[in-house]
Amino acid sequence: MMQMGCEHENRAIRALHSGEWTSELRAHTAGCEDCSEALRLAEALREESRRNQMQCQLPDSHWIWQRSRQLAREAAVRRMSRLLMAMQVLASTYAVAAAVWLTRGYAAVQYREIAASMHGDSGHFALLGMLVAAACVTAGLLPILRADARHHGFGSGR
Repeated sequence: MMQMGCEHENRAIRALHSGEWTSELRAHTAGCEDCSEALRLAEALREESRRNQMQCQLPDSHWIWQRSRQLAREAAVRRMSRLLMAMQVLASTYAVAAAVWLTRGYAAVQYREIAASMHGDSGHFALLGMLVAAACVTAGLLPILRADARHHGFGSGR
């Protein structure tokens, strides 16, 4: 295999980095065009590396930690806002459904049953209202419970 350049280039570059020059190597690199060019290139690369290291200033780790916590809080607030909005929609739907149901004649026709359920004589009407309210509350809490379970690692396959 034919060698490109001078056989002393590697020694000259190592001497440049370590600072351990011999008089023979100094004399050789002064007269050898390949070694001189290799040293100029190595010095230029080393200087560029120094400049890049000075220009690259990473942010403080405390700032990175605080920023990640802030982003996590903002994501949690957005998630909870959506869930609370869903709860408000469910509550409004429940209120409208109850108002429509009562005004459509059920209250007028069976006023005695409503009055009796309020006095404890008949629990069917109160039980039905309680079940509908419990179903709406459960439907509103399911997304919250699922998000909490995912956050704590339940059901995520870990």
